[in-house]
Amino acid sequence: MFLTKNSTMLHNLLRVGVLLTLSKPSLRTSAANSPSYIGAVVEYHPVTDGDDGQTIAEANANNYRTIIKSASAYHADIIVFPEFGLTSLPKDGDAERQFNASAYRAYYREVASRIPGPNETVVLCDTDSKYAKSLQSISCAAREYRMYVAVNHHERVDCDPKKPNCAPDGFLLYNTNVVFDRSGRVAARYRQYNSLVDDGVNTTSQPEQSIFKTDFGVTFGQFVCVDLLFQKPATFFASNPNVTDVIFSTHWFNYPPFLESTQIQAAWAYAADVNFLASGYNDVLTASGGSGIYAGKSGPIKTYHSSQTSNALLVAEIPKLNRRQRIEDIHAGKSTIHKFRQAEVPTISGIPPKANLTTEFRDNLRPYTSALIQTGEASSHITTLCDRGLCCDFHVETSYDKEVAAKPGAKQYRYRVVVFNGVTNYVTYSGNQSTAGVEVCALVSCAGDSLEDCGKRYPEGTDVVSPTTLESLIITRRANRNAPTFYMPTTMERTNREPLSSSDFAYLASGQRNSSLLLMYLVRPRSDLETFGIYGRRFDKDGLPATKANGVGTVESTSAVLFCTMVVILGSWICQ
Repeated sequence: MFLTKNSTMLHNLLRVGVLLTLSKPSLRTSAANSPSYIGAVVEYHPVTDGDDGQTIAEANANNYRTIIKSASAYHADIIVFPEFGLTSLPKDGDAERQFNASAYRAYYREVASRIPGPNETVVLCDTDSKYAKSLQSISCAAREYRMYVAVNHHERVDCDPKKPNCAPDGFLLYNTNVVFDRSGRVAARYRQYNSLVDDGVNTTSQPEQSIFKTDFGVTFGQFVCVDLLFQKPATFFASNPNVTDVIFSTHWFNYPPFLESTQIQAAWAYAADVNFLASGYNDVLTASGGSGIYAGKSGPIKTYHSSQTSNALLVAEIPKLNRRQRIEDIHAGKSTIHKFRQAEVPTISGIPPKANLTTEFRDNLRPYTSALIQTGEASSHITTLCDRGLCCDFHVETSYDKEVAAKPGAKQYRYRVVVFNGVTNYVTYSGNQSTAGVEVCALVSCAGDSLEDCGKRYPEGTDVVSPTTLESLIITRRANRNAPTFYMPTTMERTNREPLSSSDFAYLASGQRNSSLLLMYLVRPRSDLETFGIYGRRFDKDGLPATKANGVGTVESTSAVLFCTMVVILGSWICQ
């Protein structure tokens, strides 16, 4: 009788324990000495209905809590949310409401929050109304689910309008990223330094280098949106061996063929050779979206670039870096994408809109020098193209399937090699722009024979065939890497709108820094390339007038010009 009674009590205790376990989020976390950690990024389409910015921010924060809870089921150590995901702009129809600078500041005066610095060791969850409820809610979620949480929120700093560093309306407005640790404490704060929009947002006099250490043994840096395209603070993290991982919040406007979201994320992560956690604001009606988790030169672990408005959570096991050396291999099976239903994250009413890929923004290629790759049969194309002092060498070998091409009514993409050395306009959805120095050597696909067709896609539903296969593709150029430059290998495939795996291409730099030889080549044949090449930034040309087309930049077809012989010996190479 005694044994039976105790057995019953033990059974009931175990039953209660199981129920408690199931009712609470998992608190399993990665250790400082573990070879990897679990990272998560969010592709988020925010609440934009209404005129009350605080109500919008709090509604978004409620959705964030749902997403954080979902991430906890995957044992995420850190989760990253996009730019403007909390304090999103209201919409007028399909478009974001347009404000002039003063109206923008007036709208965000009450929406923006005070945000303490990490040295203040503040846990917003334990504070009063000094901080926005939206941020307090995230602080509480970080503590409840024992997770590092990075969000973007407008920040307000009150000041004396009579002082020179203050604005006439008595406050400074920043576009700010804030990171909460597992206790809900502010672990890091970063105020965006670079912007293409003159919307009344202030910037710091010098770029902040926002760095924070985690209890799972990883040191992170962070920056926001177009910071990625500029020298400071982004390149600091590329050259700092103590920063191995970077978080990136963005509201990115996709510009093929060189500036699509996941494309440039993968390119920057490869060139910097850091783990890169990128979270994108999703709105296909403004050509916005694209998120990913990248392992530096080991390539994308998981990406999400949907042509349909959606909310998604990307989770991956991320191998740690020690002195920029990866401790263990990437396990592709240990990553996932969870697409949220409307019932889970109710931000999309009706049928989710789809992107019109034929009207998406595109880079201005008119000033580029280019040559059409002639197809129709198997051929080899060897050519040197020069643009304003930059010469790029291309070796392209193609095969052509005439049976595939003969399909009645079907369309096919053409290819051009393009070169540019000048100043381009980075343009936003609202039309704001900033000029930047750019160097490009690349092959791009085109929905037609002219340069104007490059970067375009055929409308959805078009019967498209791919008779042309790029059997071999080699691109080389010289570069002065002592100059204020940053070179990236840029790749994109058409079918899934994803950057290539790092096993599909190679990118190398060799020789003296003042005259380095950059080499990029395709490892295996492809018939679905959208972009493949070397994208370089020349920071010393930023702010100069944009380069205009000179009318002589297009070559009718590639000519058989012998350029240089690649000699590959035991993994090293020279050009002679």
